Amino acid sequence: MLRKASLALALLAAVTTAAVAAADKDEKARPTKAGAGNYVHVVIFTLKKDAPASAVEEVIADCHKLLAKIKSVRQVKAGRPAREAEEKWVRKDYHVGLLVIVDDHAGLKAYLEDPLHVEFVKKHGKHFDMDKLAIFDFHNQTK
Repeated sequence: MLRKASLALALLAAVTTAAVAAADKDEKARPTKAGAGNYVHVVIFTLKKDAPASAVEEVIADCHKLLAKIKSVRQVKAGRPAREAEEKWVRKDYHVGLLVIVDDHAGLKAYLEDPLHVEFVKKHGKHFDMDKLAIFDFHNQTK
């Protein structure tokens, strides 16, 4: 029994190490703008019931098309909730998740005030359920 547990732990460690190495390699392969990128801005959007059927895809497309072009932005990730999430704590009761990486609070302020962000909000804000809007800002702490 102890031998099987040790083998399982060794296998788990090998798989985890390989996954982390692959993710690290994938992240390094992506072109990013210069900077530390240690300020993380997360927005969870739920659309109103009367939003057009195309609204989710349009929001996601404009996250990449508009928000990613803002000078202070280092990285943008946007999409629907993952269907294959199995953890019972994983929430799926939203339409779009957005993650924006900037260097610091000044970079976030510049992002929020940028004309491209203002355009995004003006175009899509009318479809967002503001009572369900969730925004999280945090510092990526490596130590």
